[in-house]
Amino acid sequence: MNRSTTLPLLAAAVAALLLSGPADAGERQHTVQAASPQPVAEVLRTGGGTVSGTVAAAGATWMTVQDDSARTDVMVRGLLPEGIEPGAPITVTGRVRNGGLMASEIILADGTLHRPSRDHDDD
Repeated sequence: MNRSTTLPLLAAAVAALLLSGPADAGERQHTVQAASPQPVAEVLRTGGGTVSGTVAAAGATWMTVQDDSARTDVMVRGLLPEGIEPGAPITVTGRVRNGGLMASEIILADGTLHRPSRDHDDD
C-alpha cells in the first residue's frame, strides 16, 4: 500500500475508534461517544454523540437541552440527578431514540458525572 492510500485508511480507523464508546463484554453497544461535544443538531442527525448546552426544562426523568443549533429532549432510565434546573450548563452523551437523546452519561456544571441505568432495549 502506498502512502496516498494508507493515510485515508488510518484516518478512517482513528475516526471509528473515537466515535465508538467502550463496550462491556457480552453487551451490544448502543451509545456513540464523540471525542468532544458537537452541536445538538449534528448529534441528532448522526444518531448520537456528546452535546454541551443549557437545560431549558426538566422533569423527574427527562430534560430539554439546547444550544445555538437546536434543542432536544433527553430521557434517562431512572431519575435525573439532583442539581439539574433550567438555565444550568450541562453535557450529555447518548444516542438518538424517539427523536431525542437517551442519556448514557450526564456531566453537571460542577463536573459531577452521572451514569443513568443502562438502556437494554433492543429497539
